[in-house]
Amino acid sequence: MDEILYLIAFFGVYFIQAWWREVQRKKRKEYYNEYLKTEDWQRKRYVVLKRDNWTCVKCGADATQVHHKKYARNIGKEPVKWLISLCKTCHEKLHSKVKFIQ
Repeated sequence: MDEILYLIAFFGVYFIQAWWREVQRKKRKEYYNEYLKTEDWQRKRYVVLKRDNWTCVKCGADATQVHHKKYARNIGKEPVKWLISLCKTCHEKLHSKVKFIQ
C-alpha cells in the first residue's frame, strides 16, 4: 500500500512540475511576442539587417527576418552579435531543425 501511495505522490509531483513548466513557457512566449512589437526590437532588427547588408547569412538571398542565435535570460538584453539576418525560408528551416547543406 505504501508503494502505491509513493507512486501516486511521485507522479503527482511530476505532472505538477510538467504543468508548471508549460505555464512558464507560455508566459515567456507571450512576453517575447510582445517584445517583438516594441520600438527597441525594431531598432535592433534594423541594425542587424543593415550590418548584414539585408542579405541572408545562410544562403545570400534578401534577408527579411532576424534570428536569435541564442537567447538572453532577460528578453531584450541580447547583444546584436547574437542576432543574424535570414531570409524567410532559412529562418523556417532553422526553426524546424532541418540541417543546412553547406
